[in-house]
Parts: sequence; C-alpha cells; structure tokens
Amino acid sequence: MKPIEVLRKPRKCQKCGKTTVVKILYGEPTPEAGEWESAGKVVLGGCIINEKSPDWACTNCKVEYIKVK
Repeated sequence: MKPIEVLRKPRKCQKCGKTTVVKILYGEPTPEAGEWESAGKVVLGGCIINEKSPDWACTNCKVEYIKVK
C-alpha cells in the first residue's frame, strides 16, 4: 500500500482513528530499538531508505505516512 502523504505527523491515524502513529526508525536495529518497538514507541523500517520511504506508521493498523515538502 502506498504511504499517505501528509504535511506533518498525524495525531490520529486516518484509517483506524487511534493515536498510535509513531516514527519509523531506519538503520540496523539495536537491542534498545527492539525494546522501543515492543513498547509501541517506534516502528523498525529496515536498513534501506530513500526519498519515498515513509516517515511514520500506525502501530495498530500498519498504515504508513510520508511527509510532503
């Protein structure tokens, strides 16, 4: 699914309405990053990032958001 384009981080998910939209953390994960993901504070995004990589994701329904400039 294509990320939803937004001007800033949504307070609520546009799909499910929950306040579970968090930053996507890119790069090789550390043990601390795994703990953050388990706690619902971030979503791990992998090691590959480009200009089309989403910035935020909903931890409830997995919808992704990308900031448009």
